[in-house]
Amino acid sequence: MLEFSGSFQQPQPPLVKPEFKTSFIQHKWNNNLSHIMSGYIYFSPSQNLVRADEAYDGALASSIFDYSKTTKDGLVFNNLTSYEVGVAQPNVWTGYVMSNYPLFTEDFLIQGAAVFGGLVKRNLLDKHVASWNILYSSIPITVFVDSCGVLVGYDYFSPGLRTRVITDFFNTAVGPVKV
Repeated sequence: MLEFSGSFQQPQPPLVKPEFKTSFIQHKWNNNLSHIMSGYIYFSPSQNLVRADEAYDGALASSIFDYSKTTKDGLVFNNLTSYEVGVAQPNVWTGYVMSNYPLFTEDFLIQGAAVFGGLVKRNLLDKHVASWNILYSSIPITVFVDSCGVLVGYDYFSPGLRTRVITDFFNTAVGPVKV
């Protein structure tokens, strides 16, 4: 595919495999923080849930985002349990947050009129994947999809706090998951 070709045509956005579990690494930064974490994520649109188990800066955390409980502003109900080194009891918090982990449905690229961004190489892959640009709620997000319709990561920029986030997936298992 040659983007700088007179015969280039915008491809149609693909359907994606929405139910999957995957290892991930994510880096989020702005003027006030640089936060790198890794772990495992479970995406289940059929259950309206995303679960992220993550490790970062000497701590472990597990978040369950319940997309059946979403505010009109796009905040998602989150149940967060975290463990810090040297602290005997876990910290449990519940409330509404702007989720770092979108709930991807099979046709979200089609419904969102995604724009093809070209073929790109990601950090953890040795092949090119398609990039798709879309507004998710009010956040511009670039989603990366392989030739089988499997999501391999996403990047976004949150204008409010001027935060940049890059997320790569690996060891992905497609199919229904228990969150």
